Amino acid sequence: MRAATAADRAGIQRLLRELHGDEANDTTLPEVRQQARTFVAGDDGGEIRGLLVATFVDYGHDPYGVVEELVVDPASRSAGTGTALLDQCRSWLGGLGAEVVFVSAISEEAAEFYLHSGFTRCSGPWLWAAGHRG
Repeated sequence: MRAATAADRAGIQRLLRELHGDEANDTTLPEVRQQARTFVAGDDGGEIRGLLVATFVDYGHDPYGVVEELVVDPASRSAGTGTALLDQCRSWLGGLGAEVVFVSAISEEAAEFYLHSGFTRCSGPWLWAAGHRG
């Protein structure tokens, strides 16, 4: 095991074609481009009232972003804090080239917030696993 290098480009493209057919073309990158950013919203006194953590992934085929965490202090909800954080996040992800942004809502209230913010319900081949121990 090792980190990929530019010399691995042909092998990476060959394997990505297994997943994506001809859509994994010569623009496929030799390594995954990943970034993460934490956004915060504060009040006039400097108290943090909201937090959003997002990630961006691009391996040369359909770059995407994920809202990993979004939480607003209960006293600051319904004041636009979550919307402002989400707008900043989506602007950042769009600037990086994200074609889609994913989020997982843990409650119907959270889902309604995202739906009101322009997200659409989806389903698909998503699976998850607990962290590996050992």
